[in-house]
Parts: sequence; C-alpha cells; structure tokens
Amino acid sequence: MILSELFTDMADFRRRAPYVESNVTFEELNASALSARKRVLATLGREVWNETLSAPEGAETKEALRVAVANLTLAKQTVFDVIRRRKDDVDIYKHEQEAMRRAYADNYFCAMDTLTRLLDEEGSAAWLNTRYRKALDGLRVRSAADFDELYPIDESYLFFYRTVPLQREALDEGMEGYFTRAEGREDLGRTLLRCLAKRVVAIALRRFDIIEFPPTIRSLFDDSTASRSAADEQRRMLQLADLLESEVKAALADADLALAAADETAVDTETSFNRPDDKIYLMA
Repeated sequence: MILSELFTDMADFRRRAPYVESNVTFEELNASALSARKRVLATLGREVWNETLSAPEGAETKEALRVAVANLTLAKQTVFDVIRRRKDDVDIYKHEQEAMRRAYADNYFCAMDTLTRLLDEEGSAAWLNTRYRKALDGLRVRSAADFDELYPIDESYLFFYRTVPLQREALDEGMEGYFTRAEGREDLGRTLLRCLAKRVVAIALRRFDIIEFPPTIRSLFDDSTASRSAADEQRRMLQLADLLESEVKAALADADLALAAADETAVDTETSFNRPDDKIYLMA
C-alpha cells in the first residue's frame, strides 16, 4: 500500500487531511493514492521522494510530503465517494462536492509549495538534479521571489516551478530575441522581464486549472454565490489571459521603437574606418 509508506495508520492519515470517515481503509484509498504519488513524483523526481521519505520523524519536508499526498488522494477520491453515497441514498449536492475537491486540492498545493521552498532552502543535491531545477539555467527569471517582483504570485514556489517549461516556451517563441537586442540597456531590461512574467501567466491561464494558481490570482475568480459555472470561470480566465497578452504586445511595441531609435543613432560611415596612417588634408 502506497499510504503505508507515509502513514502508520488511518489516525495518522486523518491528522494531515480533514474529514476522513472512520470506516475508510488504506486499501480503499490505494487506487487514488497511486495516482497522487505519480503526480507528486512528476514534480519532485523519485530520488527526492525517497530522500524525503527517509528523513527523520518531525522533519518539515517529510511532514509537507505527507500533507500533500493525503490531500491529493482525497481530492481524487471525492468523486468515488459521491457515487458510493448515492448508492446508499445519501444526497450530495454538486456544489458541495466541488467545494470539497477544491479544498483538498488547495491543501495539496499549499503543502507542495512549502515542500519545494524547503528543498530550495536546503539546497538538496537530489532536488538540484531534477528537471525543473536544471532548466533554470537557461531562463531569465530564475526564482519565485524574482517572479513575484514582476507579477504577484505570492512567492509560490510550486507555481513558479510548474511554469518553468512555459517560460522556456515564451523565450523560444520571440522573447529571447528582445533580451539579446536589449543587452546592456537597463531601462529596457526590467520592462522585458515584466513582459515575460505576464506572458507566462497568460499561457498558464490557458492551460492550468484555476486551483493550481496562487491565492492572489485565484481570488480574481472567486464567486460570492454558492453555485459556480465552469464555463463562466473558463471564459474569465481566457479574458484575463487576453488582457495580459495585449499589455505584453503594447510594451514590446514600445521596446521595438526604443531599440530602433538606438540602432539609428549608431550609424557607420566611411569615416568610421579611418586608420591612423590615413592623411587628412584641411583646405581653407
């Protein structure tokens, strides 16, 4: 059983995840736990997983991993619990099911955010060899703190690492050329970095579930009503993505003008190539 690697018994499991029925067993949750472990492994890598599991009791990294796996397991199990309860003639409303799933998913992301931050602070060799960490070398924004200064993400380490491939994509599809042309131009460097951060968030809005975003961004889509419409939420996410993309295009257009003006002032003429032994005659 996957959960047996992390928890001694169901009581231990319940301390990390709220509202678990007393009659639930590890065996019943095992299928969802397998899926949860696979998702965590995709971010951490097997070496970091094993290293964290072998950490002493009370280690912050181990506790964060336990909380992450427990809550993601229950987030995936929610839909099956609804089916079971309906068979037992227990009514579950859709908004209640969705609220539970979102709460478990939010707990998962908070725990993973804590875990990635701790791994960063500790400088774990296994963590430094993961694909996310190694990919930072070729990027322009290389830390969650730097990203947060450009666009607020609550210094979410998990969101930052999840968007590493998106940042590489944005750079490869045109942004890298601007940084190359603006080399040495401090006045444009900050603007280009902010454009890069906004473009990354715009791409993420089109590809990620809203649950995966930091609270500051996620709060833009919170409804005051109990009923939520997935279609409306998706539409609003796309609208924000389009808004950010339009701001990026406007800023890049200004950068183009600034770079073109700089290029025009650096004009090479034939006199630029005079050699010291050239004789110049002045006629009165």
